[in-house]
Amino acid sequence: MREFFKQLRRRKVFIVGAAYVAVAWLILQVTATVFPTFDAPDWVLKVTTVLLALGFPVAIVLSWAYDITPAGVVKTDAAQDGSSPENRVRRETSTPHEIHLPSGPSIAVLPFRNLSGDADQALFAQALTGDIISGLTQSSHLFVLAASATAGVGDAGGEPAAAGKTLGVKYVLNGTVQRAGGALRVTARLTVVENAVCIWSQKYDRALSAENLFAVQDDIREQIVATLSDLHGVIYSSQSRKNVHRPTNSLNAYECLSVALAYDRQITPKNHLRARESLERAVELDPAYDGAWAHLSWIYTDESVWGFNPLPDSMERALAAARKGVELAPDNYHNHWLLSRVHYFNGNRDLFLAEAQRALDLNSSDGTTLGLLGLYIAWAGEWDRGMEMMRKAALLNPRFPDYYHTGFGCAEIARGDYEAALEHLHKANLPEFALHQAILIATYGLSGRTDDARRALAELAKFRPEFNLESAEKLLGATIPYQAEYRTRLLDGLRRAGLGR
Repeated sequence: MREFFKQLRRRKVFIVGAAYVAVAWLILQVTATVFPTFDAPDWVLKVTTVLLALGFPVAIVLSWAYDITPAGVVKTDAAQDGSSPENRVRRETSTPHEIHLPSGPSIAVLPFRNLSGDADQALFAQALTGDIISGLTQSSHLFVLAASATAGVGDAGGEPAAAGKTLGVKYVLNGTVQRAGGALRVTARLTVVENAVCIWSQKYDRALSAENLFAVQDDIREQIVATLSDLHGVIYSSQSRKNVHRPTNSLNAYECLSVALAYDRQITPKNHLRARESLERAVELDPAYDGAWAHLSWIYTDESVWGFNPLPDSMERALAAARKGVELAPDNYHNHWLLSRVHYFNGNRDLFLAEAQRALDLNSSDGTTLGLLGLYIAWAGEWDRGMEMMRKAALLNPRFPDYYHTGFGCAEIARGDYEAALEHLHKANLPEFALHQAILIATYGLSGRTDDARRALAELAKFRPEFNLESAEKLLGATIPYQAEYRTRLLDGLRRAGLGR
């Protein structure tokens, strides 16, 4: 019953009913006064009264079924989180599954304001706004309000949070464009509608000319989109921090996925277990949630590769979950790169590369897809191509996880530049991630820094006291299965560092 009254309030039924009664009363007062002046028969007033009474339930039914929004009159659908109908004006490429998850993040991009007083820059601001919306709609998990729904909202530079409440979204992106001579400055800000807190802002300063106009526009758009929308971006990180300490049984399906993403920041057995529990609850709550199935494959794979909380048939379960994700949403690029990851660790290099290319064909500008596929492509032997992808991912979204530094360090080891490798490896804070620590210790050994190697071995022993040369050989064989010579070099470094069997 409480939920029924909540729906009545959300659909504005009470407001419409009260307004109808007030208008009907006013009409009756006017007709009662005016009709006698024109000698109208008594039955006319009676018919008017009856018609107004019959119109009341019609008005109530219409207010329940439809609402007037900035995008026009739209059908009102019941929402789990009570969000307004405007929030369900989605991009055309949205899958049916996404509509089942209104509790996920929704965003509106307000028209960027031109501060230059130059008509050409007004066109640039308009085009940049449209490009950002188009870029965000490629995200597999974001609900993006159509450009037509935000037209005219926030143009006067009002509060973004107020505009967000009007539009019924959880996040609002707004910004400004300013040009002075050949210098361009674009400023972007992301605001949480619920509390009106700006959680991210960035200035993009570029040299602008007629020749590089489109290149600059694409560059800024790519960076804004990646920083906001990929799995290591601002929105998902904020959602993860919000939900990570909540009991799993209190979370909805999307929130369970956001909790699991915290594992990718700190790769530990404890976080792995929480991620597995959360994702298994997500697919229990919503068996059609393709993203949860695909990410379950990642967690199941790590049971086998990293030895975290292992259960029987890890890789079989991983492959089944990844295939389920692709089956549910074959156009979701995240699902394809997660399936490619399973193929990678199953030793199927050709299948890995084929699925990786499929993911890139679907979206080549997503930071997470570029970064993680780049890491595995590099480990598969294509160092130059993989590192180029990882460098682009890092430029698109500087909020990348620490193990990117592990990948950059691995590339320097392949080149034989151990000092450069150590510079990258020292930037990562992954004390419980045995792979990273093993590579760091091996690099110390290869560069002759035995004292540093012993200290690193002692740190690793705090978390993995059983770790030895045999377990290192197994770990490297599972992680980098296609480069025997490279693994031999790392094992040689571990021996030099003093790691025994």
